[in-house]
Amino acid sequence: MAVTEGAAGRQVRGMTLPDAWRSFRTAIGLGWAIESNWSDPFLFAVYTMAKPLSAAMILVLMFQVITGGQGTEFLQFLIVGSALWNVVFGVMAGLVQSILEDRERYRMMKYVVVTPTSLFPFLLGRSLARVAISFVAVALTLAVGVIFLGVDLRPNVVVLVPAAILGILGVMALGIFMAGWCLQLRQEAWSYPEAIAGALYLVSGAIFPVDVLPSFLHPLAYVLPTTWWLEASRRGLVGHGSPGQIGELGDGTVMLLLVVTTAIAIPLALAAFAWFMKRARQAGLLDMVTGS
Repeated sequence: MAVTEGAAGRQVRGMTLPDAWRSFRTAIGLGWAIESNWSDPFLFAVYTMAKPLSAAMILVLMFQVITGGQGTEFLQFLIVGSALWNVVFGVMAGLVQSILEDRERYRMMKYVVVTPTSLFPFLLGRSLARVAISFVAVALTLAVGVIFLGVDLRPNVVVLVPAAILGILGVMALGIFMAGWCLQLRQEAWSYPEAIAGALYLVSGAIFPVDVLPSFLHPLAYVLPTTWWLEASRRGLVGHGSPGQIGELGDGTVMLLLVVTTAIAIPLALAAFAWFMKRARQAGLLDMVTGS
């Protein structure tokens, strides 16, 4: 048990690794129960699969109408980007909505904060259910692409596995930053995850190459870990990169840029989250209700 000296000279129990693990494990069960609304597992599974399948079929119809079934290289680009973006939205929405729900709907955040454990492992565990659901959406979207659109997947685990690990870490860094930032907002905090994820959807090269963006947006696209995660994942899934300048880079260069952007994003996000939490305590934002 970690013990620190309090302000009045008394010993105060700090967080230990078992405390963090217990909080994380409990939050996983809580998050899953809340996400499924305590429903029957079969009904929840049907709903979980119906939503991404509907979105994927809409994508199929859009592609058939716009291109007449032509352009298989761009189709692969589109399917992989759309599938993987479910993870980005799931992570960002999961982290932000978890922290807002516990603050405003369930009014539990201030009680979690004053416990010996930290809010951080609780927040990660609480959002894990939505993140897991997003991976189901990835698998279903790719399956629709293969079955109905003839997308040719050629998995390369040497590229795909490290890209997946680094990409998820980078996306979690963005979600952690967003969670801390939304804690500061007094209005419309609930709508920010969808808005920011939508903006990144356009900038990161998910549905069209970065080259078609206005030139002033190129630097933003290049510093985002999501851009390089999508590029590396395309190479790991379909065997080639995106159309345009990014696609001309070598696999090693793309992986290096993914490592660098992720390594920068993680400490910045953790530092920002710590500062946001400190400010939230000082400003009395841990039990605020925005009404949005």
